[in-house]
Amino acid sequence: MAIEKNPFDGLELLGSGTTFSAKIGDMLERADMFRDMTRQEVDIFAGYVQAYNAPVGAEVLHEGMRESYMFIVAQGRLDILKQTADYGESRKIATVRAGKTIGEMSLLDGLPHSATARVVEPAVLLLLTKSRFEQVVAEQPEVALKMIRKMATLMSLRLRQTSGVLIDYLKS
Repeated sequence: MAIEKNPFDGLELLGSGTTFSAKIGDMLERADMFRDMTRQEVDIFAGYVQAYNAPVGAEVLHEGMRESYMFIVAQGRLDILKQTADYGESRKIATVRAGKTIGEMSLLDGLPHSATARVVEPAVLLLLTKSRFEQVVAEQPEVALKMIRKMATLMSLRLRQTSGVLIDYLKS
């Protein structure tokens, strides 16, 4: 039985909660998911998030891992990797830059992460765990609803892009 790697090994906690929420709010405001929110809503959400420095090479999501959480990339760049069908080496399928999110599918559906994310440029990542997400839903339902709608829109756009790539692949 394989032991799951702790995705937070090697990450440096910068701050969290109310003591660091203004700085986190500034970072969140630049992220796509929060562009339609007021600063007050962003600040509310910031109280539920932790900020981490992530060095080059850190794997912050692991394909098949069951722990549900998402990261908002505040700074830096990550490659998204998918294992090949024979479970050999992984192949790069995307690059994620500042302002984007990773892991939101697992946060919503509770299923294992569908890919691995590796830091390729020093990053600042904002972590939202499943338990903190559930707190947002219970304590700030209007903010949570806006966030869930934005997640659904972003996932829909990604699915449309993937469908387009698949059609191009099938044509060749």
